[in-house]
Amino acid sequence: MNRNRVSVSMWIVALVALLAFPAWADRLPTTSPGPHAATVTGAMGEPGRDIYPVEFVMIDDTNISPRNALWLEPGKYELTVRANARNPRGLQSVRGRIRQDEDLNRIEVVLEAGKIYHIGAHYQGRDRRAPYTTVLYRVEDRE
Repeated sequence: MNRNRVSVSMWIVALVALLAFPAWADRLPTTSPGPHAATVTGAMGEPGRDIYPVEFVMIDDTNISPRNALWLEPGKYELTVRANARNPRGLQSVRGRIRQDEDLNRIEVVLEAGKIYHIGAHYQGRDRRAPYTTVLYRVEDRE
């Protein structure tokens, strides 16, 4: 009889956790694509200008699954990225583990509906602790 109570309690806890997940997901400012949304992309970069692709891993203080594009409601956000660069020109002579400064991979943006924001990692390679900066390098009107 005691085992049944424990089993029922475990099911109740699992059900509450499952029902709480959609509430957490609703707190994200993501939205569906459309004219009401701003598009943020880190997919392309411009390697000729030492700007490399990024993946978005956090919106404000909320972790998200890594992705290279977001559709967000208009507003102000702090985005955290992970750089995707192989053999950037500025880091060819750097050996060993690179210790990065705090907030190196964060950028604050103010987004408007109907625009596409391109964000990338701009490698400079001069400072071992800050080999790149996260930059907004192009804003386009969506057609």
